[in-house]
Amino acid sequence: MSLVLILFLTCALCYFIRAKWQIYAVGRRIPGPWALPLVGNVQMLDKLKPESLFQSLADLRSKFGETYRLWLGPELWVFLHSPEETREALNDPTLTRPAVFQQLSVLIGNGLLISHGKHWETHRRALSPAFHPHILSGFTPAIARYGDELVRKLRATSGMPIEVEECLFACTLDAIIETSMGKQLNSLTDPHNRYTHAFHKTSELLFKRMTNPLLGLDFIFRRTKMCRELYASLAVINELMISVIDARVEALQLQAEFGLDLSPATSENGIRKQRRTLLDTLLTAEIDGQKLTRAEICDEVNTFVFAGVDTTTAAMCFVLYSLGKYPAEQQKLIAEIEENSLRYADLTVDALNRLEYLDLFIKEVLRYYTVVPLTGRQTTTDTVIGGRRYCADITLWINLYGLAHDEKYFESPELFRPMRFVNTQNERLPAYVYIPFSGGPHICIGRKYALLIMKILTVQILRNFEVQLSNPSEVLVLQAQMVLKSLQGFNLIFTPRTMEG
Repeated sequence: MSLVLILFLTCALCYFIRAKWQIYAVGRRIPGPWALPLVGNVQMLDKLKPESLFQSLADLRSKFGETYRLWLGPELWVFLHSPEETREALNDPTLTRPAVFQQLSVLIGNGLLISHGKHWETHRRALSPAFHPHILSGFTPAIARYGDELVRKLRATSGMPIEVEECLFACTLDAIIETSMGKQLNSLTDPHNRYTHAFHKTSELLFKRMTNPLLGLDFIFRRTKMCRELYASLAVINELMISVIDARVEALQLQAEFGLDLSPATSENGIRKQRRTLLDTLLTAEIDGQKLTRAEICDEVNTFVFAGVDTTTAAMCFVLYSLGKYPAEQQKLIAEIEENSLRYADLTVDALNRLEYLDLFIKEVLRYYTVVPLTGRQTTTDTVIGGRRYCADITLWINLYGLAHDEKYFESPELFRPMRFVNTQNERLPAYVYIPFSGGPHICIGRKYALLIMKILTVQILRNFEVQLSNPSEVLVLQAQMVLKSLQGFNLIFTPRTMEG
């Protein structure tokens, strides 16, 4: 019996070495910390936790250079840095999303965020009309309405310090759910809304799993309390999606049969205009003569909500933190709002486009705090990136935070300077250095929509409040995660502002 076991283990080891030899050969030519056979950089596990990930990546780059590697067991992770490597990786059609991203499939299925190949191409083409500038401009009144509700909620604090993340999450979720699905969730006014809790809990649990290598194994994860909590939250989200889709399908059928238009409507200059949502685009789209299945529609809507809410909320947290930390910048933005007579005026896309310094300010926020610090790709065949040959099954991570804070490309990157993005100064910036919404064919489809939300909410808050940190010496606590970076542990004070005009 012992001999059989020894033979089995020997054969398994030989097979493993043969299967992974090419990957090992690539890894040993790339600098990185010492590693043990099979278990890899086990000494690094504690440093790869969300709260210490950023500092660890910065330390490794300083020690090993622009491109370095880590072994997570037998898996090879290579961290790229240069804009040339970034450009080649983001434009290589043979690369897919990293294997770790597939853990998101329980929520977003095969949505745009993790799909590839023909499926991605056809679905991307089908969704593009939903983000046409004319359609986005129609979303402005709905977003502004939720911004007004956010202002009322902040005004109720009466100048007491508040952690704004929950308010911003609810406001952003309400705006995105209504404009993408035509559903009024009202989570900002209902703190016990179970859908809000489900979205929040699902995001939290998915990112906890993605940053824990042990939980990446389905055999282990399915036996945890975290897994049971995740599927309970997913059941609530799926219930919402099915009910909204069924209601919209019925509305479209009535429209076709009786000429009734039951689309969500907006009012502009006293004229009601029908507003088309992302869900409408998905329900009417055809790929190769076939309509999308119910599962495909759910996947894409969930992808849009999941990716949009978390990242936009985190970005708005950084915007408000920056307003409190840099009062001089806040005053410049207030002056611009007054100069453009937007103290009381309705916000439109044209009006927002006139706020040039607001655009510079948000660009610098997205650079300085790098809401999405890393993006990744997985090799599927032999490919060359940055002059180095990679075989299949290697994960390539693009260090967006490192690029955005590289002194070779940004003068004094540790300083917060919106004016660095003035066109005359920005002409020298190489391509693929500043890419807050990724780049290449897979650039974020909702980037203009996210910026629209950020600009509207920022203007609404600025023309109502003076934003201050509750403690000027307060430390900003950053929590890095694989896909996004969020804020925790800081309070803001919203003091009602009296503005002339």
